[in-house]
Amino acid sequence: MTSTYAQKIAQRTGRSLDDVRAVLARHHIVDAPTPPVSRQLRLKRLQFSGEKHVHHETVPFKFDWSPQQEGVNVIASDDNLVGKSSILQTMLWAVRGEPKSLTATVQGWIKNVVAEFQAGDRHVRVAFDVEDGVPHGVIELINKDGAVIHSLGFFTAELFKSQMNSVMLDALALDPIATSREVASLEKVVMYADGWAAYTGAFLFDSESSAIIGEHTGTDLAQRLLQVFLGIPWATTLFQARAAKRVTESLVQSRKRRLGQLGDRSVQQLQDRLEEIARQIADGSAQQTALAQLDAAQRRYDELAEKVSQLKATSTVLDAEVLAGNEELNNKKRSLLEIEEEMAASRFFGRLSPTCCPRCTRAFDKSRIDRERTAGDCSVCLTHVEQTEEINCGALKEGLSKEVSKLEKLLRAVATNAGEVKNEFEQARKDLEGAARDVSRLAAGGTAQEEQKLRLEAAKLEGMLEAVSKMVQTDTGEESDLAVLEAATDVAKDQVESEAEAVLERSGELICEMVQRLGMRDVERVVLKRNAGVEIHKGGSLSTFTRLSAGERLRVRIATVIALLQAAQQFGVGRHPGFLIIDSPAKEEMADPNVEELLESLADLPRTVNLQLFAAFRGTQRALKHFQEDHCLLARANQTLW
Repeated sequence: MTSTYAQKIAQRTGRSLDDVRAVLARHHIVDAPTPPVSRQLRLKRLQFSGEKHVHHETVPFKFDWSPQQEGVNVIASDDNLVGKSSILQTMLWAVRGEPKSLTATVQGWIKNVVAEFQAGDRHVRVAFDVEDGVPHGVIELINKDGAVIHSLGFFTAELFKSQMNSVMLDALALDPIATSREVASLEKVVMYADGWAAYTGAFLFDSESSAIIGEHTGTDLAQRLLQVFLGIPWATTLFQARAAKRVTESLVQSRKRRLGQLGDRSVQQLQDRLEEIARQIADGSAQQTALAQLDAAQRRYDELAEKVSQLKATSTVLDAEVLAGNEELNNKKRSLLEIEEEMAASRFFGRLSPTCCPRCTRAFDKSRIDRERTAGDCSVCLTHVEQTEEINCGALKEGLSKEVSKLEKLLRAVATNAGEVKNEFEQARKDLEGAARDVSRLAAGGTAQEEQKLRLEAAKLEGMLEAVSKMVQTDTGEESDLAVLEAATDVAKDQVESEAEAVLERSGELICEMVQRLGMRDVERVVLKRNAGVEIHKGGSLSTFTRLSAGERLRVRIATVIALLQAAQQFGVGRHPGFLIIDSPAKEEMADPNVEELLESLADLPRTVNLQLFAAFRGTQRALKHFQEDHCLLARANQTLW
């Protein structure tokens, strides 16, 4: 560990240099200011055999090919479905340790595979048989004399992948790319590393690959692959620090959540409460508390019972008063009505002047009408009407109306009071029922139950103390380490950004030159970003990788990887091993003239770039037009490749 990196972290955190170094070592963070020189990967031989099952016929087959180890190797045919992609995918199976896009049909036909590679200074031989879809075989490291110096056997697909991961990463001096991911089932973030299979995603260019480097967009794998293959100093350190920080943050948050579930109480608070419970049990205060609670509940019940009784009596009296008041009010209203009717009748009949008998309608003598006026004899019945003092009905009505109004007002007040008393009575009755339940519960529980509650609480507290103690014992200082890891990430990020600027700028220039050679002549400038984003300036406008046509994306991807190889040769940086596969470029919606431009440019590549490139496409004459025959594997009309 260089002192500069650790010292910068120590300065930011205020921790000692030894402390910082210990944290970095504990989390497996190593400084990588200068990546190792890239090592080449070359396929020396590919052999596979088995049996085809076509139209109920079984036809044995065997394929054996030793391609050129430098330059472009072409696999071409005049017809489709003759085995071009199957050769490339079987090659990848042997290189990766697992198949990528090999069809289930072909995978079921293949019974034996042998592949030999030159990985750096190591000769690697992979040989395996396939039974029921499961590979089992051996990976051998061979010296210059052909003798096996090391052998790794495998009998499952997972073991095959694991063995190839360790062999190829070591042979090509590539480190696993550290990262982290959240595991929902565990509710935490865990550390993991993208290994050899992820690196091989940058070897193949086909219709299923969508990222500028690697296989898929939407993850940060593309940018991590780009930074590693570009050979950007400190990139590996940044990935390690960032992953360790995320995992540690997850552990710290998990610890806080678990402490929160314990009520956010300290160990001392838990212990104090345990001592208090023990004291209450020992001196009987729990029993005294229970008895006091029962006595208080009984007193409240008695008080409420008396209150309910009083309110019931008051309510009954008020209801009777309201009833009597309503009856008296109705009587006075009837009397008032009678007076009003008599006054109306008097006014009506007093204005009448009869001139005939109301029964027979015989007209009266004028003398009878005159006698009524002078002598006071009724003109109808001749009865003498005595003159009496006239009753003052108006005064009587006015007095009775005042009595009715006063009685109505009094009755409303009594009714309102009765309603309030009734509501108070209902609430008191509910309170009484609640008090009765409290008394019943406390009486049934007794003092023994109260003590039992205390003992249960004590048991719970003891469990919480044990959990806290375990967390304390297993605390490896994540919270203390987090500050160092945050600073380690920031320092590494600063270093990467500082170092990457020149590398990315030069890589963008090389990509621009290469896409122009691959037929995109209107491209004026290419800007490659550290996050694997790319800006394409062409035709006076700006475009991004995802907005390009499928054929343009293929050429930009090829140009990007080739630029990595050129950078490695020109500037001593870059980590790509120079092993590339292009499967059927015509599938990428490329017109024939574009395909011709691409093939012509690929044929010219070996003059400036050290690589082993495999390209599969249709057209044997097209292949021979651009490539030497000893670099071509051809299947002419009506032929198959295996």
